[in-house]
Amino acid sequence: MITEAEKLNADGPQQMNNLCLGGCASKNCLSSYKFGKKVAKMLKKINDHRSNGAFEKVAESQPAASVVVRPEERPISQESMIEKVWSCIKDKDVGVIGLYGLGGVGKTTLLTQINNKFSTTPNDFDVIIWALVSKHSDVGKIQDRIGGNIGFSDAFWKSKSVDEKAVDIHGVL
Repeated sequence: MITEAEKLNADGPQQMNNLCLGGCASKNCLSSYKFGKKVAKMLKKINDHRSNGAFEKVAESQPAASVVVRPEERPISQESMIEKVWSCIKDKDVGVIGLYGLGGVGKTTLLTQINNKFSTTPNDFDVIIWALVSKHSDVGKIQDRIGGNIGFSDAFWKSKSVDEKAVDIHGVL
């Protein structure tokens, strides 16, 4: 198809030379007619070819990582606590795990190690979501962080109320 188009393109100046009266009439009507038919046929082929290659989406968005590994410090004294929490996570009868304590005792460090363990240990979870919640956190911002990890991050999502976001998150989780 490309060589045919190149040939028609090369023949174009010769066809222009065959015109008279400022390009309004042809010296050889049959030749101009045949050339016009060839060009029209080639344009149809090109348009058909282009429409066959038209895609609405060229690539899908990359799925979010199931676990985002976080930098960690690894105090040896927490190994037993990591194993306790990990056994609770693996226990099918445990629905909620609460970690509490004074500031600076290592709760976030422990959770960082647990988070990273998900990336190296087989588990039954599709996605692990890290959402840091402090004493004065905004529920909407926490929902936006969680929503971003499960694919809700467009303007429509951000315009929803806290209650609507809660329903959407609950529906996915």
